[in-house]
Amino acid sequence: MKKIYSILLIPAFATSISAHAGRAYLEARHAYNTASELSEIALRGGYNFDGGAGVMATNSYNIGKYDQIEHSFNELEGWYPLFRPTSEWTVTTGGLVNSNRTGSGGALYVDNNYKFLPFFNLTVRYRYNRNNYDSIDFNGQPARNDTHEIASYWNFNVTDKLNYTFEPHYFIRVNDFQSKNGKSHHWEVTNKFSYKIDTHWMPYVELQWLDRWNDYNKEQYRIRMGVRYTF
Repeated sequence: MKKIYSILLIPAFATSISAHAGRAYLEARHAYNTASELSEIALRGGYNFDGGAGVMATNSYNIGKYDQIEHSFNELEGWYPLFRPTSEWTVTTGGLVNSNRTGSGGALYVDNNYKFLPFFNLTVRYRYNRNNYDSIDFNGQPARNDTHEIASYWNFNVTDKLNYTFEPHYFIRVNDFQSKNGKSHHWEVTNKFSYKIDTHWMPYVELQWLDRWNDYNKEQYRIRMGVRYTF
């Protein structure tokens, strides 16, 4: 029942706010991780307001090697353009709350976006990721496995329909924890290509490098394929 409710929550969320200025959307995404050979699916609904604010809800499920369906996490995110020093420069704040099988958490972030050219803009983000539960650190002590996240989004409008985004993310552990590469920090790098078929349909693909995962003694890559429908 919980899974059915989560699946139904997204379209209900998007439909309930469709009367306001802006556009609502629904999205479905499949991801495959090369090192673990595991897959997941995500269902998402959101709303982008005309002024630049937005809200988004996500439900993700671990489908393993297509032999199971287990809930991974729920997430609710919102953002708001705080101020615009110039017509090209926008400062946006945002936050999110999430939950998984282990517990709950959240994050706060601030974005600086600058439109350098009509076809290129850059966003630089600082985000603090917080867990609301203790984990056991490498000293055997309970602590919060929080991270600092520094990211940038290099957005290129290649054509009127084709967009490319380069996203390097750098994570730093706050306490005595290690990332999957055995270090206190790691990288996640994404290359995203999206294509606007029309005003409604936009398929996309993301090619990601998730640093080295020592559990598998190899680099972890992830391929995501999804489609968004905007109302």
